[in-house]
Amino acid sequence: MTINELLAPDQPITWLPWAVQYFFLIGLAYGALWLGAAALWRKAPDSRLQTLAAVLMMGAGVVAPIALTADLHQPARAWHFYAQTRVGSIMWYGAYLLPLFSLLSMLFGWLLLRPNLARRGEDHDRVAALARLLCLGHWPSEPWLKPLALMAALSGLSIALYTGLETMAVQARPLWHTPWLPWLLALSAVLAAQSALLLLNRLLAGWQGHTEAGLLRQIRPTLALLALSLLGWALFGGASAAEASALYRLDPSWRLAAHWLLLTLGLLGLLLLAGHRLSLRLQSWGVALLALHLVWGLRWLVLIQGQLVPKYGAGVYVYQIAWGPAGVLGILGTFGLLLALLVALSELVRASALPSVTHSSATQASTTHSAREAL
Repeated sequence: MTINELLAPDQPITWLPWAVQYFFLIGLAYGALWLGAAALWRKAPDSRLQTLAAVLMMGAGVVAPIALTADLHQPARAWHFYAQTRVGSIMWYGAYLLPLFSLLSMLFGWLLLRPNLARRGEDHDRVAALARLLCLGHWPSEPWLKPLALMAALSGLSIALYTGLETMAVQARPLWHTPWLPWLLALSAVLAAQSALLLLNRLLAGWQGHTEAGLLRQIRPTLALLALSLLGWALFGGASAAEASALYRLDPSWRLAAHWLLLTLGLLGLLLLAGHRLSLRLQSWGVALLALHLVWGLRWLVLIQGQLVPKYGAGVYVYQIAWGPAGVLGILGTFGLLLALLVALSELVRASALPSVTHSSATQASTTHSAREAL
């Protein structure tokens, strides 16, 4: 009897956790942009939702390109995209689409925040002086909102397609090479944006119950559509679904991650279905945190765990996340930078903490009750 042994030398993964952070954060940015833009065409626009969407899209829109640049391994080579013409490369198009998206999302977010900046500028501290400066004068921004919202939403769509297609284009990885992937990434990005806005409504001053109720109503169909899409991919995903099934059988780390995500999906669905038995505060915190964990974990499973299969060879690689900038420190650093930007933006747009002397005691009591309810 002849025994043939196949040796697969361990290779480091190419896309580091920086890529997971980029895919997650850019999804938050264009998802928040779409939600903020859609709110403009409602009969009764939710100003609280628009403010939160602007804060999220501007914060995530700044951090995401930083994570993408870090994932180039040699960030200084980013200028190569502009020094060479590569019409056959999807990343070459992204080098132009991403700065355009950043510019349009910043302009759109700034227009949404101008009323808040103007109100913040009525105070007499240093932050108020900066808010008055950022308003750039006293002129109406409403005529510019809808046209810019349309352009920014289309730019967000181009980024959603770009981020999905740059992964789908890798034919050597059957798991990625499927038309289901761009759709799943974009849909889960919307779910993440809705959940992040739900969380920000609780964390930032000015909690609004109708904003929270509206976001919960939006999350239910989004999650249901995502679950159906995952089922559709599993049943009709072809080689991609077959690769995932093989990974599930062969790789214990993939199997553990898949079980963890399915458990998170089940808990999230159960919380949404039986949430009326819980307090609104507990339901909102639970839904927001579980949904964000689900979306981030889905990107980790696809991008990091998906690279553990050799493009040409047998077996699976063993991956151990590093503690330095290419691993845990990079993940914490990007989230820390996002948190710092969200805090800075929220300070610029928050209302004055001191009630005016013209406010009635009933108004003060209502404000105090709302603040306590939010926490």
